[in-house]
Amino acid sequence: MSEGNKFCPSCGFKLETTQPQAESPIGFSSVFSRREYIIEQKIAALRDTFGIKDRSGSLLAYVRKKFVSWRPQFYFETPDGPRLGEMKGKVLMVRPTFEIYNPQGLVAVVKKKVLKLLGSEWWLEDPSGKEVGRIKGNITEHEFSIQSPSGAQIAQINKKWVSIRDSYNVEILSQEIDPFVTLAYAIAMDHAQFKVGSPSFNIAFGVSGIPTDF
Repeated sequence: MSEGNKFCPSCGFKLETTQPQAESPIGFSSVFSRREYIIEQKIAALRDTFGIKDRSGSLLAYVRKKFVSWRPQFYFETPDGPRLGEMKGKVLMVRPTFEIYNPQGLVAVVKKKVLKLLGSEWWLEDPSGKEVGRIKGNITEHEFSIQSPSGAQIAQINKKWVSIRDSYNVEILSQEIDPFVTLAYAIAMDHAQFKVGSPSFNIAFGVSGIPTDF
């Protein structure tokens, strides 16, 4: 029977056809299927570990930070152990980057681009190098948005309804970028602002400590 037949050649019964599924957005993880998240910058008794929770406070994942030869690495894991993805920072470069991986491979890259020595922008590219998102707002204060190249809102990062001091909220406004990638993007910015003031970071990243507002 050929794939193009809509009716059975023997009895004439109409055959069911399956529609091709749309491609998944950048990255994928069923753990990150919610609209709102809380990121705790430090989990008690767990050194250099972030916690990703839903709005009710239920823990969804750990993000464990390690340093390997001056290169930060972040491992996304469920509370019971399985790894969800990782992010690799490359800071000793002319243009520092954070590469975001899910279990299938590279899904996005966060890049810092200097603009005429007057400031800098961190933006998100897909694996082919196409820009898919950028930051607008104050990274240091965790008050910024992630926008598409057209200016559409993808996510909002702020502290409007968190009660824990070292925490902030990530609100997903669009599925144009997978929530896992959006959360990794926010954590990369968290790491960047946390290191502002460190001489080695300022040399490597070329920052002045002034909050970014594009």
